[in-house]
Amino acid sequence: MIVRPRFLKILFNREVLRLRKNPSALLLIGLLTAISLLLSLSRPAPKPPINCWVAYSQESPWIEQLRRTAQRNKLIHIVAMSDVKSVSDWRVYPPTDCAIEILSEEKLAVRFLYPGNDPNVLSPFLQWFWPTTVEHFGSTPPVTQQTLPVTGSSRGAVVERRKQSSLTDLMNEEFVATILLIIVLFVTCCHLQVSFTSQDRERGTLMALALSPASPTELLVSRYLFHLALALSSSAAIIGILRPTAFGHLSMWLTIILASSGMVGVGTVIASLSRTQSAAGVLSLCYMLVGGIVFYLSTKFSAFATLKEASFESHCFPLLFLSLKQNLPLERAPGLLKLAGLVGCWTVLSTWLFQQRGWRT
Repeated sequence: MIVRPRFLKILFNREVLRLRKNPSALLLIGLLTAISLLLSLSRPAPKPPINCWVAYSQESPWIEQLRRTAQRNKLIHIVAMSDVKSVSDWRVYPPTDCAIEILSEEKLAVRFLYPGNDPNVLSPFLQWFWPTTVEHFGSTPPVTQQTLPVTGSSRGAVVERRKQSSLTDLMNEEFVATILLIIVLFVTCCHLQVSFTSQDRERGTLMALALSPASPTELLVSRYLFHLALALSSSAAIIGILRPTAFGHLSMWLTIILASSGMVGVGTVIASLSRTQSAAGVLSLCYMLVGGIVFYLSTKFSAFATLKEASFESHCFPLLFLSLKQNLPLERAPGLLKLAGLVGCWTVLSTWLFQQRGWRT
């Protein structure tokens, strides 16, 4: 079937006019963009330097020597363990700080605790701790030591530490931007496609368009192009606000294009199988909820993990997240070929369904 540019332009402009007459859709897209703007304005200040808390069980000449040598370093705080809040035998320190706990001096039991996943943050403080310890005990102090994450294995300590953490400590801009992009793609490509197509189908407008000189294929292609353009412009606004350095990342734009096409395909399938606009809206909401449930259950059961791999959304999220952080070479982009294959399947299915019954009332 030959696709004629003149008819594509007419049908595309029709969708633009419908969007302008749909204030709720524009309001939702504007709200997501406003959220991005608010997040960008609330960027946290540069993180303060990491402090080290030296907690001891009892006073001793060694502790006095540590305290004396630490006076020149304002990042080192020597306190008694009784002054530190404890949960399940674990002390709770400020979220970004590390700690050196002197549990026993008889056998020199010392516990080194670091925040996050990188124990190397302890290095500047070990360069102070070990020379002072060797100076006090001799060249080979009989030390029993452990190096662990600052929350250890206590669930209560982890929960307490999360309470002390701010939202910006738990989330980063790449993660927030990825979530917003997924929501924008769903709204602009799936939700609006379902709403517009079902509305036309319910009113009989879609059949009239299909019987006009414009073919069903041209009608479908124009909608793909419209929703793709809307998704790209909305995504560009969010990326420009939250992560402008990612504008030149080809893998990110390719992922957005593929994800948008997949969302339009899902919306076309839902609209083709629904007789009314309300039923189509409920089905699109159910699709989003079922997807969230499958993603959660995939962490518990292997069968759902396989089902998750069959959804193109599972490949979109890591690709978008990684592409926002760095410019991934296409040959190294994880799951890009699987994403393209799954989107292709949805596109073929939606095209066939739309031509068979999608434009009929």
